Amino acid sequence: MKRSPLFLISFIILAFQFSEALPKFATRQGAKCQSCHINPTGKGMRSTFGSTYGREELPMASYKEATDIDEYSPALNDFFTVGMDYRTLFFYREQSSSSSFFQMQGDLYLDLRLNKKFRIYIDKGLYSGFEVFGLAKVLPLDGYVKIGNFVPSYGLKMDDHTLFTRSGQEYSTNPGVIQGIGASATGLNYPKGLGFGQGNEDTGLEVGFNPSIFTINIGVFNGMNGGRGGAVDKQTKAVVVRADANIQTDVVNFNIGGSVYNLPTDGGPGKTQILGAFGVISYDNNLTLQGEYDMITTHNSSAPLNRLVTGNILYLEANYLLSNGIDLKFGYEFYDPNLNRKDGSATRYTIGAELFPLTGVEIRPLYRINQENPTDFKNNELHVMFHFYL
Repeated sequence: MKRSPLFLISFIILAFQFSEALPKFATRQGAKCQSCHINPTGKGMRSTFGSTYGREELPMASYKEATDIDEYSPALNDFFTVGMDYRTLFFYREQSSSSSFFQMQGDLYLDLRLNKKFRIYIDKGLYSGFEVFGLAKVLPLDGYVKIGNFVPSYGLKMDDHTLFTRSGQEYSTNPGVIQGIGASATGLNYPKGLGFGQGNEDTGLEVGFNPSIFTINIGVFNGMNGGRGGAVDKQTKAVVVRADANIQTDVVNFNIGGSVYNLPTDGGPGKTQILGAFGVISYDNNLTLQGEYDMITTHNSSAPLNRLVTGNILYLEANYLLSNGIDLKFGYEFYDPNLNRKDGSATRYTIGAELFPLTGVEIRPLYRINQENPTDFKNNELHVMFHFYL
């Protein structure tokens, strides 16, 4: 019988009633994404506040004084600033008893301020994906206009692009069986994940507003990469809407919101539609719970009669700040790409930690337990990610 995530949804709702990556850091500080990043919707180059937080609050205190640079700043002058994220992954796969190093990321960020209201932002990585856009903060309610090529604002922006709520796995851990992370022997090809991670940039226009505790982003895109379908010169366009509320109290901070992605199919019966809800809660600035639930409807051209296929994804994560520089982590993911089938679902458990021994240095050891329905074979993984950031 297919594992249901409903009991876990109930659990996290109860935890919200009694009980703060990236989203967890923002919620711990009671801040919005645009407080820490140049990009108003998060991800990429850090702002002055975000850079200061990363240098002053994250590292272990024992090494900070001995290694920090006095009067450090990534700004080259008043109008040109640089940044960087570099991630190398070592992983071990139980299924094949093999290990390897993988260069996950090597992004260089450039921020060019043309005047007080307008800037050009560039994020160029090692591989095919890149972001480049013009950003004008000229709208009321602390609003902005953004136009260019970038990842649509949907759900929680996590830095682990292998999450099902982002791009999903880079490879299939169970070839020949429908499990939501690769092609199946039946010929029904399901997406690896939602398609909002690194390399899923799309070209379009986005506007955003930040009245008081609320944030709303509305984007119109070609529906080309991040939408997992579509093409240039289509009559239809992908529309993405994301809204959230950021609430603070003396002990608890939380952020709760929802997202919608809709891409009609030109000349066809179907569409791609994703509806999601997310939340992050921080208790006493050390315990953080975050989660996202998404319902996915896709027009599957390889399915009989080109029918619509409905699936769902649940992502949960708990973090506990043991001490400065040591964040313990437990994660749960469930992905069922087709609710009409009894097989094909995938479940993953992740246990590990985020360690910040020095300023600008993170080491993230994780052990991931993979389970697919209906198979039951050993395909767990060990990940050790080395992250250097500016």
